Amino acid sequence: MVIRVGHIPPHKRNIMKTTTMAKGAFLALCLIGMMVLPAAAAPAGQAAAGQGAAIDQGLKDDLWANHHQYRLQEFDLHVQRANSVIGILDKYAVDTTQMQATLTTISDKRSALDTALTNKDQAALKTINSDLASLWKQFIQETKDAIRAHYTAARTSAKTSGAGTAGATAPLTGAALTV
Repeated sequence: MVIRVGHIPPHKRNIMKTTTMAKGAFLALCLIGMMVLPAAAAPAGQAAAGQGAAIDQGLKDDLWANHHQYRLQEFDLHVQRANSVIGILDKYAVDTTQMQATLTTISDKRSALDTALTNKDQAALKTINSDLASLWKQFIQETKDAIRAHYTAARTSAKTSGAGTAGATAPLTGAALTV
């Protein structure tokens, strides 16, 4: 049997035509659905052509109240988690002074966030969210720096305490073991 390059056997031509037709029919149904759905979703009494679909004010208010509630809960959860991290680091004698100051600044933003959410003030929310993003990045960097400084000091201390004896290694402390 000789098969030519680019030649499609007759039995596969019908399969390809059927597949192509099925894809075309599916695409047509999708396009029709995209045209029909906006009209079906419009409130009763509104025509789809030429008029913007009005969203029920009650729905908007309920969604905003939901956003308000959970945005504040999210804020509180992040602050609680940061306090927990500070508590853990304090337990291991890591200096958390800068982190605590940054977290206080973050916590002080809660009332402004609540006010902006209550007033639905998009401009204020944008500013507050931008400020909070910068402060959280600062908090994370301060956390990394504090941990790094703590363990750098622990390693230095371990090296200097063992420097007096030639060839001996410094005893490992609890802080050095957790590196």
